[in-house]
Amino acid sequence: MFSHEFYALVIITLVTVITPGPDFVVVVKNTVGVSRRAGFLTAFGIASAIWVHIFYSIAAVQFVATQSEFLFEVIRLLGATYLFWLGWKSLTSTGQSLEPKTETDKIKRSAFWKQGFINNLLNPKATLFFISIFSQVVDPNTPIFLQVGYGVVITIICFSWFCFISIMLTIDNMKPYVNKIVQPVEKVAGVIFVSYASMEIYNSYQLHFL
Repeated sequence: MFSHEFYALVIITLVTVITPGPDFVVVVKNTVGVSRRAGFLTAFGIASAIWVHIFYSIAAVQFVATQSEFLFEVIRLLGATYLFWLGWKSLTSTGQSLEPKTETDKIKRSAFWKQGFINNLLNPKATLFFISIFSQVVDPNTPIFLQVGYGVVITIICFSWFCFISIMLTIDNMKPYVNKIVQPVEKVAGVIFVSYASMEIYNSYQLHFL
């Protein structure tokens, strides 16, 4: 069971993190507008904020699962619906430019971590994503130490991806190629999310209404 959780979590995290969103934009903005190091610091801030989401998601899902089975199923359905919406949005997206939105050359290096941290922490999509992950993919009976381990995996994937983006965007002639693959990757992510969410919603319907 735990291996199934692990592989599902890795796949969903991968397709989520490579889909352009607020975190992607701020990393690209700081990398292109300032430097590779600025992108790394921003990525580290995002990875730090992830742990806030992980801890409250684990606590919230554990509490609801032990207090109300019905409420837990409602949260699971809402999580699946959110994943479906995320996938649909990716499928219908027209793509996103990698050009920086604002000038960041005057920002001190020490501020890039904070920028990444706050950007992720206050992103409501991040909140919905982690609640969805820990209600949809992870069984509430999974030992807490394993759930924390899943959090480590999520953090490593996110940090590694954004550092990779920073490296690629600071290599001569690579930015146009990165820009070209963003939209196809986004479409693949959309198919995966829509398929997974549809399956979960259908299974829940069969379990409770048939």
